Amino acid sequence: FMTRFAAAAAILASAGFFAATAQAATILPIGETTVSVVAPLSTLGLGAAPTGTATLDTSGARPLFAFDITGGTVDTSGNALIEHEGSGVQLFALADTTIFAEVGDFLIDTFAGTVSGTVNGAGAGTVLFNFGESTRFGIVLEISSDLAAALTGVFGAPDLTGARFGYANTDPQIGPAPIPLPATLPLLAAGLLVAGLAARRRKAA
Repeated sequence: FMTRFAAAAAILASAGFFAATAQAATILPIGETTVSVVAPLSTLGLGAAPTGTATLDTSGARPLFAFDITGGTVDTSGNALIEHEGSGVQLFALADTTIFAEVGDFLIDTFAGTVSGTVNGAGAGTVLFNFGESTRFGIVLEISSDLAAALTGVFGAPDLTGARFGYANTDPQIGPAPIPLPATLPLLAAGLLVAGLAARRRKAA
């Protein structure tokens, strides 16, 4: 089994770009993160549906959710924050679909080894899942104590803290190097001005 931080590195390594960079870089709003659900939701009397821009593919052996990557950053050590704004999952009671809980706006933090987000549109930054080991299926997502408490409160579910929810895979794309900061532009302009004056003096001489 891998440590949490090794698993955090693996989620980027699986995307083929994990490497330290000379400076912080931007993650482009391209690609997606998928989660293959293995939790026995129906046994708990629960169903799951995509919200926002998320999609759900039920043609395979396991339900497969996909969440659009909307941005993020990678620091100089290769640690990433991967954003998924505007998408999520609704968990609902099979016996009464008016009873539900929505989680979304996911933020993957590969250094902390967590996936945070909102619960019913509030509480941004709530840790929903923790990274488990890295497997050939992806990074294991384990239900956090906060999400477990919400599921107990809404559905009367048993304490699911640490239970395996599914496997995550992601393919973020890093953008080009940032342009010079605005504060450097006056210095650049001053340098060009000095060079221009020197050239004019040589021509006049």
